[in-house]
Amino acid sequence: MHRFRGTRIVYDLGNGYVLKLAKSKKGIKCNRMEADLYRSTKESLKRHLAEIKSHDPSYRWVMMKKYSTAFPNRPAYRRKLKHLVERLRASGITPSKGVGRYNTPYAPNLRLKRNKEIVVIDYGGFHYTLDR
Repeated sequence: MHRFRGTRIVYDLGNGYVLKLAKSKKGIKCNRMEADLYRSTKESLKRHLAEIKSHDPSYRWVMMKKYSTAFPNRPAYRRKLKHLVERLRASGITPSKGVGRYNTPYAPNLRLKRNKEIVVIDYGGFHYTLDR
């Protein structure tokens, strides 16, 4: 089973992980952003980024943990998301519009962990400027 995205194809591997395959140079750029950001972000923020299990050295693919619980787009969770976005920005990480617009978030980019923490499953469109 797979989902089509604009720059990447996402395959559910059926073992608790997904594989994001780049379809274009922009897809490779997104995979690189996710791998680099996950590798270099401090633990207190990293726990809100989908775990990257492995990636291709040329960033043609990344393997990430799969999170199934949908983001409940309710006021309490939008407040939690606002707090997360503020913490990301304070660390020099600019979320993509879908996550950064916490009043009207693009919920397919967000999930919940078992402990009800928000996790971003697509952060290839993020940007960073400072040390994390």
